[in-house]
Amino acid sequence: MSNEFRGTGNVGDQPVLKTVMVAKEERQVAELRVFFDEYRQDGSGGLEQAGGFWLDVNVWGERHAAEVAQLVKKGARVHVIGRLAESKWIATKTGEEHRALYLNADRLYLSLARLAEARFKPRREATDGRASA
Repeated sequence: MSNEFRGTGNVGDQPVLKTVMVAKEERQVAELRVFFDEYRQDGSGGLEQAGGFWLDVNVWGERHAAEVAQLVKKGARVHVIGRLAESKWIATKTGEEHRALYLNADRLYLSLARLAEARFKPRREATDGRASA
């Protein structure tokens, strides 16, 4: 049985870059929260939004985590492929058991259609015939 999740959603807050201990070794992880829309088919054969859900996403590895923390911004549209995992803990004050579902990303892609910062300007011709930026 495969445990692969694929989804496209919007980043809800700035990613956080952390250094954590894993098996007595320091590792970097970028943590981000993504809202994934759910759609269903409407009566006319089109799609309509039918809610959605938030999912915590972890991007591991020194290079990848740092790139995600630097490039991904709040509101960015991302496509994520990874494996779902569950964490469990018991609250110290109440003794109540808690569970959380999260995603360990294998790949994360930015949607270029949503990059508001990307402004492409045509090159202008200089008066002497040379191209200038």
